[in-house]
Amino acid sequence: MIRNTFIFGIGGTGARVVRSLTMLLAAGTKLNDTNKVIPVIIDVDAKNADTTRTLKALEAYKTIRKKAYITQKNVDGSDIATVFFNTNLNTLSSLQTEGAEKIDDSFQLKFDNLETSFIKYIDPKEELVNDVTMDFLRALYDDTPSSHTNFENTELNLRLDEGFKGNPNIGCVVFNSLSNLKEYQFVAKSINPDDRIFIVSSIFGGTGSSGFPQLIKLIKGDDRLRNIKLGALTVMPYYKIADKNKAGGDGNIKSGSFDAKTEAALTYYSKHLAGKLNALYHVWDNPIKQYDYNAGGDAQLDPAHLVEMIGATAVIDFINKPDEMLNQNSTTKYFDYGIIQESAAVDFRHFYEWSSKQIMEPLALFSYAMKIYLDYFPKFKDMAFYKDLLADKIHSDIFYQTLSTFLGTHFKGWLKEMADNERRFEPFQLNEELNSFITGKIIPIKKVLGVTINSGLSELFIKERLGKIEDELKKTIPDPEKEKRLLQLLNQVAQDCYKVLDSLPTMTE
Repeated sequence: MIRNTFIFGIGGTGARVVRSLTMLLAAGTKLNDTNKVIPVIIDVDAKNADTTRTLKALEAYKTIRKKAYITQKNVDGSDIATVFFNTNLNTLSSLQTEGAEKIDDSFQLKFDNLETSFIKYIDPKEELVNDVTMDFLRALYDDTPSSHTNFENTELNLRLDEGFKGNPNIGCVVFNSLSNLKEYQFVAKSINPDDRIFIVSSIFGGTGSSGFPQLIKLIKGDDRLRNIKLGALTVMPYYKIADKNKAGGDGNIKSGSFDAKTEAALTYYSKHLAGKLNALYHVWDNPIKQYDYNAGGDAQLDPAHLVEMIGATAVIDFINKPDEMLNQNSTTKYFDYGIIQESAAVDFRHFYEWSSKQIMEPLALFSYAMKIYLDYFPKFKDMAFYKDLLADKIHSDIFYQTLSTFLGTHFKGWLKEMADNERRFEPFQLNEELNSFITGKIIPIKKVLGVTINSGLSELFIKERLGKIEDELKKTIPDPEKEKRLLQLLNQVAQDCYKVLDSLPTMTE
């Protein structure tokens, strides 16, 4: 059965996990029985830099795949199938039918009327709140007098388009209006009972912990979707933030409250969400290092974290599970994630067989392609393949600019951020040459009587393989489709590199 999967990424953590998922799917991680994956980012913090960065990566993915993905025949009749960007990652608008009301071609679901304070959101015309109801609201929400220096960040006066700032009690009120949004109504109509839904959220903030139960309530309240396969990832605390006195800020968000919020949310989930999910995944870490204090907006650009990449693997695991594993008579199955050995520095050797085969091998292939494109292609400007495929376009054509940005900024930047984080994920030595590129495994150079007969993944090896592969691809992919030829060239030369590597390193080596 071929189905669509809808992924709701709620809040900053939801967006960051979707960012990691985008990188894993670009690398060619396989999804079974899947037609399209439709990410829907939900974040009321309109200027959140984490969300903006994820949206840019998704748009770049979409552009590259539309122009360069290929499935056709080799001269011997076998399939040419591009592994990279294999999944059809697309927007809600790709599901529109002719004549239907138009919605934005965007990966983001946007709330209306949030450019205001919480009290004005509740009572926009200032007609409903009288002295009695105001006293009641003040009993529920903080309303520090306007003379106070932190007035704008008290609950009733909080500006909603800057996020909920760790206040799930406010988030629940706003998320009650989710069903009124045109985009959500389109989503609800577009999802078929045989499709799947996955929700990604944190449990220790404001947006994720409030949006998650509200979204489940909406889905399960729809008779058409009552029995749909529904999974979720609950991200528990995996970072801390510095005190506002050290880094500035409004002080509304405090790491010291993360554990209490997590415990309260888990208690609520266990009482009210039990049985409504087919699968619930948990992931967390024990952080020591503190991020700079950023309450949201364009200053919130947190570095990628291993936890977020592991969270993305939960999405993949859920999509690939057969139906029979998710039919448990309204019983939720719970999943945690573990690595082989506790370590502050994690690489390929730390993952069990499923992750190694399904996630890490494609990641290695795509990283070889990235390395060759960014570091080796510039050395080969005199070669026929470069002149034919890139010379006139690499700095002017939108596809080539997008590919360069995706590989050099989005993907490589994501790897570097994880390698520099507190719990380092460093499977590659990004500044080393290809023979030393994979952490924990050096490709040996073979010599006979002191003469090199095999230099592994040398520059000469890469140069020769690129030329030969391009000569073969010309026979099946015509010149008007050079973008497809380029992506297939990167795909095949990366596979050749992996053959020389032979296998990823393991703990036993």
